Amino acid sequence: MNEQQNMVVATTVAGLILVVVYLCPWRTASTGEIRWSPIYQPPLSYVRSYDGQHGTRGSSRIESEEAHVAVSILILEVLALLAAGGTLYLFFSDDGEDEESHPEASS
Repeated sequence: MNEQQNMVVATTVAGLILVVVYLCPWRTASTGEIRWSPIYQPPLSYVRSYDGQHGTRGSSRIESEEAHVAVSILILEVLALLAAGGTLYLFFSDDGEDEESHPEASS
């Protein structure tokens, strides 16, 4: 394994961690749309109220939406990253590497 391949493997592993932790797709229950949020936290939304129920000026709060992880899209993200990493790994493979590491075999 050469240095470029080592870099591709390290980048792919770091990318897998980031995709799983920070680019998690959540499907909201009310609309079915996909929202992106960290895997440990369902999507949040900012709600502002202008009615007299919470005071004369209204109020604002953060509410958690009812949602579940869209596993199929998360799996597609991971597979796309693995495919890109595998392609780059093969692209940077050096066919002449075997000849350089064993010079007596070519003589």
